[in-house]
Amino acid sequence: MDAKIRRGHYLIDKNFQIGFIIRFCGIVITTSLGIGILVFYLTQNSTTVAIENTKVIVKSTADFILPVLTLTVVVITFFSSLVLSLMALIISHRIVGPLYRLRKEIDMLKEGDFTAQFRVRNKDNLKDLASSLSDMSGTLRKRHVELKRRSDQLKEFLKERNYNVPFEDKEKFSLMLEGIDQVLNFFKV
Repeated sequence: MDAKIRRGHYLIDKNFQIGFIIRFCGIVITTSLGIGILVFYLTQNSTTVAIENTKVIVKSTADFILPVLTLTVVVITFFSSLVLSLMALIISHRIVGPLYRLRKEIDMLKEGDFTAQFRVRNKDNLKDLASSLSDMSGTLRKRHVELKRRSDQLKEFLKERNYNVPFEDKEKFSLMLEGIDQVLNFFKV
C-alpha cells in the first residue's frame, strides 16, 4: 500500500528534483536576461522617434524599448520557467521514481529476500538496469534454492546414518560436500 501511495507523489527525492528544476529554470532566466541585456546594449547608440501623448519625442532606442523589453523578459521568463519546471518535474520523476523503487528492492535483497522483481513502469527510465537487477536476483535465487536442496540432501543423508558416516558411505558423503562446495564457489567473496 505504501508503494502505491508514494508513486502518486512527484517529489520523491526532493533535494535532487528541486535542484534539477532550479538548474533548468536558471538556464531560462540567465538566457532571458542575457538576451534583454544584449538588445539593450546594442540599441544604446541609436535613436527612435516616437509619438507620446500627441508629442513627437526623440529618445535613444534603448530608453524607448526598456519598459517593453523588461516586461517581455519578465513574462517570457516566468512562463517558460513554469513550463520547464513542470517538464523537469516529470522527467526527474521518471528517473527518481524507478531509483526509489530499485533501492527498496535492493534493500530487500540485502536482507536475504530473493523475491525482489525489480520492475519499473513502461514510461520510466532505467528499464535496462531493472532488467539486469532482476536477472541477478533470479540467478541468486536459483543458486540459493540449489544450495538449500543440496544441504537438505546432506542433512537427510547424515540423519539416516545417525550423524555417523561409515567408511563405505564416505565417497557418497564426499560427493555431496563437493556439490555444496561447487554451488558455494559460484559466489566470489
